[in-house]
Amino acid sequence: MSAERLEELALLLRRRFPDVAPMLPHGTAILHLIRRGKGPRYVIWSRHHSAYTWYCEPDHGAQIGTTAEEAAEEIGRALGLSTTP
Repeated sequence: MSAERLEELALLLRRRFPDVAPMLPHGTAILHLIRRGKGPRYVIWSRHHSAYTWYCEPDHGAQIGTTAEEAAEEIGRALGLSTTP
């Protein structure tokens, strides 16, 4: 279930933000957000909170949305990503 949620978020991020490469390595439940010239950020689906959460510093454990749409918007804001025209 968490992999499906992360795949949904990755697809949405790919469509919206050309400056980030979301990758979900096979066999993991951690979405890697790769950005040029900057360190990666990580997102997980927390079953306990029924929400997407950061899995890295500086915001480890902070909720970023209960839907892929909410999470994508918050990720875009937090990472300063520009949207696809």
